[in-house]
Amino acid sequence: MEITCPICHGVKTGNIAKFRYENPIFSNCSLAKCQDCEMIFASPMPSETALFAYNANYFLAAHGGRPTSRMAVAFFAGIALIRLAFVNRFLERHHIVVNRVLEVGPGPGLFARSWLQQFPQTTYLAIETDEACRQPLEELGVQLVASADVESVDLVVMSHVLEHVPDPVKFVRDMTIGLRSSGALFIEVPCRDWEHKALDEPHILFFDKISMRRLLDDLGFIDVEIAYYGQTIAQLKTESKLHSILMRVRARLISWGLVAPFATTSAGMETLVDPLQRAMVAPYKAHLESDEPAWWLRAVARKL
Repeated sequence: MEITCPICHGVKTGNIAKFRYENPIFSNCSLAKCQDCEMIFASPMPSETALFAYNANYFLAAHGGRPTSRMAVAFFAGIALIRLAFVNRFLERHHIVVNRVLEVGPGPGLFARSWLQQFPQTTYLAIETDEACRQPLEELGVQLVASADVESVDLVVMSHVLEHVPDPVKFVRDMTIGLRSSGALFIEVPCRDWEHKALDEPHILFFDKISMRRLLDDLGFIDVEIAYYGQTIAQLKTESKLHSILMRVRARLISWGLVAPFATTSAGMETLVDPLQRAMVAPYKAHLESDEPAWWLRAVARKL
């Protein structure tokens, strides 16, 4: 059976590993790799109906619902601020004024909260299929919409969404239909996380720079910038038991209120004024750009 790449639609593909899963919708899947764009993906993809049902309560299933502990809230808030700073630098370089934002798959609104705190006059739209996340979004002042076919927007945000969709080319095209000419697109995905996680589920696409660049180039985006952030893949693959123990000790000390020793400010953390946010984010290096493949892959681009 011929396997077609979901990014470049090439057929120079082949299975490279078993797909590790718990949910039976992935029972027939393997991991396949495209020789042309180096995309790694689940093959065959589960049906769209199965994926829609699976993702309908994704945030609850994958994350246990909204973060509620003080430390978890600080971590996610810190990550959102770092993403926002990354986007803002691109907007400023290209003199893009943002009055209307569309976020696709915002979850409970971690990025939206940070954005609206900085830019409260923004009209913030969102498409969210997870019913458990809709009320928190509405409480933030986010306007929920059913499709991306809305009035012209200046920025489209997709953070940890694209790795879940079976047809990324169609998805990005459809989700940016309302993005105005010269408007900005921000995408963040895990980078090659099949290499360092115990399960491939719930992701079905595993990006690196080459595949992300191919996707955005083929869709006609310009001024494309793609960067690695966080601990490198090599570090994540070789973490020792001692490191895990030290991280647990560190977390326990922070939970007891010993935050200051772990909350030093370093480059990339300028927007994190809360010491607890800095302490929670620091060991994951989400604020640091890496020359090597790393935990997070961030991309920004402009629409022609």
